[in-house]
Amino acid sequence: MTGTTPRPASAAERIESLDVMRGIALLGIFVMNMPGFSGSFFLPEAVIRDKMDEAGPLDAWVHLANAALLEGKFNGLFTLLFGMGLALQFRRLSGLDGGAIVARRLMVLLAFGVAHTALLWHGDVLHIYAVLGVALWIVKDWRPGSLLALALALLLAQFAHGLVMAAHWSLEGHQAEQSALAGLLALDDAIYGSGTWWDGVGLRLHESWAFYADGHLQPLTLWFWLALLTTAVLGLWAQRAGWLVEGDGPTRWLTSPAGLRGLVLLFLMALGLWLLSADLSADHDSTEAPTPQVLLSGMLVDTHRVLMVLCYAGLILRWCAGRRASGLRRQLAWVGRMPLTMYLMQSLMGTFIFHGWGLGLWDQLGPAALTALALALFLGVQVPLARWWLSQHETGPAEALWRRLSYGRP
Repeated sequence: MTGTTPRPASAAERIESLDVMRGIALLGIFVMNMPGFSGSFFLPEAVIRDKMDEAGPLDAWVHLANAALLEGKFNGLFTLLFGMGLALQFRRLSGLDGGAIVARRLMVLLAFGVAHTALLWHGDVLHIYAVLGVALWIVKDWRPGSLLALALALLLAQFAHGLVMAAHWSLEGHQAEQSALAGLLALDDAIYGSGTWWDGVGLRLHESWAFYADGHLQPLTLWFWLALLTTAVLGLWAQRAGWLVEGDGPTRWLTSPAGLRGLVLLFLMALGLWLLSADLSADHDSTEAPTPQVLLSGMLVDTHRVLMVLCYAGLILRWCAGRRASGLRRQLAWVGRMPLTMYLMQSLMGTFIFHGWGLGLWDQLGPAALTALALALFLGVQVPLARWWLSQHETGPAEALWRRLSYGRP
């Protein structure tokens, strides 16, 4: 800070490890969002079974690997980063009208989320982050131990959510849910698959509202909010606990041989929980009430996700503390320095390729092709574009607008 004038961090003040982590998280998110760009979110169980039966060996293996290693983990990592970033902003803006600036930043982020939903894709997460930011502001002064306890309580709330849903399960409700999903799938195929962009605007707004108003979709939405809030609080805890302070206790441990052994053990433990979860629920008939084994399976998946996010974050911080592969880190950091721009760009590219107003490749590619396409677009388009843009500007265009609206001046 200079005097008492609040300002955003300059390029020289940025923490490279966070930018690298953002770049990696954006790559994982792109891979995981590809099925949502190329096809409907709303798949009845019969459609899922048909797709799995038709999948070749490569698609089946890629789908399995993505489920175990990427799905839910990289949006969790991005949310962990959101919590870390807000914690740094809270500290920087303390006593300098920081509350007003953070409030404006969150309001602008909410506006970006609404625009993203209406104009491009109904899988937006920005509006959720805007609300989560308010929750993090409320607990920003809590001690690290209290924040860790809150994260654990939120994980237990996810468990309780599964128990409540199981207690209210009925065959009639299950059949109604599958019928509702089939109706939404038909709408998506008709409008996103071959309709105009303007038709898509109306459907996106309708489905985005349905996530919060439709009784069949509300449980999934609530669980998703709880999952993201858990990792956002963990991000706040990580910054407060000294994960980003060079030479501090957590950093010293991460870069030590004991830290590497601990992270490998954490990874194996998380992967083991996922495998056990899959085994417990493999033979369950969805037309029957959830069994105790199925409930335990859901709890193991929720725990697996949190442990995997922490493992990935620790491994990336350890990697950034070393000297090897600095060129690769630099390329990932270019993308990570403009995360809002890159996130919106991914939606633009994905919907243009698959929706009817663009190339119209709706529901034509399997998991292997979608994963390869995401990697190609990230490495072949986003990384070079980020490098070119940052050679002439300090930050990305969406980030510059966000700053301008938040601080009220250039």
